[in-house]
Order: sequence, then structure tokens, then C-alpha cells
Amino acid sequence: MSKTERTAFLVPFFGPLPPYFDFWVNSCDTNQDDFHWFVYNDHIQEITRPNPAVTLIPYRFEEMVSAFDKELGIKIPGKHLRRVCDYRLLFYFIRREEESLDNYGFIGYTDMDMVYGRLKNFMPEDMAGYAVISADDDAPCGPFTLMNRNQLHLFRSWEYLKTEMEKVQHESFNENRQLIDILKGDLQVWCKADPLQPQMSPGINRIHHFGIWDRGKVMIRDCWQRTREGGFYHFSRYKDKERFKIDTASADSPRWCIHKFGISEPDNTRARIQRFASLYI
Repeated sequence: MSKTERTAFLVPFFGPLPPYFDFWVNSCDTNQDDFHWFVYNDHIQEITRPNPAVTLIPYRFEEMVSAFDKELGIKIPGKHLRRVCDYRLLFYFIRREEESLDNYGFIGYTDMDMVYGRLKNFMPEDMAGYAVISADDDAPCGPFTLMNRNQLHLFRSWEYLKTEMEKVQHESFNENRQLIDILKGDLQVWCKADPLQPQMSPGINRIHHFGIWDRGKVMIRDCWQRTREGGFYHFSRYKDKERFKIDTASADSPRWCIHKFGISEPDNTRARIQRFASLYI
């Protein structure tokens, strides 16, 4: 990708990093030439780079509150962590210099309850001609949205920005179609679940399926034995269930299986049984 197409994901995450974090980090690594993830977290002590695609930055919620007030004139109303999903839309303006964000053509927001495939293969051609690229149909996608950096000034100058960001209640503005209307200007938008998010694609059972991460490639297989490669696998429906067990030692393996019973290497007997069961239970 050219400089105008490279993406910086800005990922504020307050609290202990999740148990699947190492899987997430390792899946980022495949994409190091075209994408970089900056993670802002209050449970780390120093800037570290677990691989060339990810930078971890110590950052407290109170620092964000102060920066929003100073740089944007926005007063964050208390520590409502769900609202961080919307605050992250503005991190470009408060971290622009520290992370040299003008070296990137796109600024992205994304989640951690997912693993990435070969993202470049699923991007539209001539990315710079798009204001917004997302993995939902006709809408921004909370787990994966790219915003053209040249269009962000339109969001910064939106007349209702302060009102929206100073709300206490979480209304998922990061997934609101209004964001597209604000950002698009004279450019096109590319908002499609297929092929970026294959479990949401036509022809795939959205409930009975599992994901395989194989040396950087993400494949989805469903109960009809249909298989599709995609940009990422989002396992948010499973992550908080008691049955979802994570074999953390598998994070350095070349292949993982992700299904409703957890994350593990895909080829041992237990994993094969669980994988099969996940398609029908």
C-alpha cells in the first residue's frame, strides 16, 4: 500500500488486557506492512512493541479526559467505559503528534475480540478514493472501520460533536450511519460485510460456524460445510461465556481454532470434537 492507503488503528482499552490478547497481537503481525495498531492501556508501564505491527502505550483514562478538554473542548462526563467506543473516533486529534499519525492515510477503530486475516487482500482498490471503509453493510462497523484522514476535519467541525460526545448514555455513535454522512464529503464509501467479515456474509450460517486462523489466513466454516476466507473473525458472542476456554499456550502456534467453546490448536482430538460440536449445539 502507498502512504495514502496505510492505516493506523487507535485502540484505547482501559482495564487488564483480555486473555485472548496474544492471539489478537499475533494476528496483527501478518499485516505489519500496511497496518499498525496503537493500543492505549492503563495496565502497562512502558511503551513496548510485541511485534512490528503493534505498539502498546501506557495511558490512563484521566489523561484522555484532560486531552479531550484541552484539545477539543469536550468534557467527558465521568468514567463510563462503554463510551470509549465513541471517544476513540477522536483519538487522531489528541494523539496526532505523539504517534506521527499524519504518516497514515487512514485512521481506523477496531476491537480486540477478533483475529485478523490478510487484510490487504480484502480492501477495495484505490482506497484513497473512499471516505469510509467498513465491515458492515451500509454502516460503520464497531469492530472494523477505516476513516480517510483527509476527511476527519469534517467530523471535528460537525456542529453536534460536543453534544454527542458529552452524553452519558452509550448510543454506539461509532456504528451510526450518520457518521458516514458526516465524513463522506465528495468521496465514495465502501461499507460491506462481504468479504471483510465472512461470518456476516450471504450463504454462511451466522450462528453455527467456527473460525480457523492459519499462518495469517482467516477461514470461516459453517454447519453446511461452506468455507470462506475473510479479513477477520469476530468472536464477540462467545468471549464472555463460561464455556469459552482459552489455551493461551497456543497463541504462538501457526494455526488456531476459534469457536463457541474457546481458542486452541485445531488438530488435537479435543479440539476436533469441540469444533464439530460447535456447528450443531
